[in-house]
Amino acid sequence: MSDHKIQLTAEIVRFDGPGGWHAIFLPSDAAAEIRFFWADRANALGAITVWARLGGTEWKTSLFSDSGRATYMLPLKSAVRLREGVKEGDRVALNLTTGLRHA
Repeated sequence: MSDHKIQLTAEIVRFDGPGGWHAIFLPSDAAAEIRFFWADRANALGAITVWARLGGTEWKTSLFSDSGRATYMLPLKSAVRLREGVKEGDRVALNLTTGLRHA
């Protein structure tokens, strides 16, 4: 299936525990688009490789299925958060795409 860009806005959450990593849980409409356009791209563990863009920062990452929330989770690297000046609780706009660096 051809590449498809998904645009979304979601809140950054922080997980307690070692490292206190951060992530974004995609809204249900974005999760539905991912299932429709990209479900066939999931690896054996259900992860989907994507290019993400937040502000001026673009990086290659994976979306992970979260069956408990019926959505996908996008880990948010500390380098991206620092570069873009975002933190837990902020609502951010993201672009996601598969394929070559054109998020």
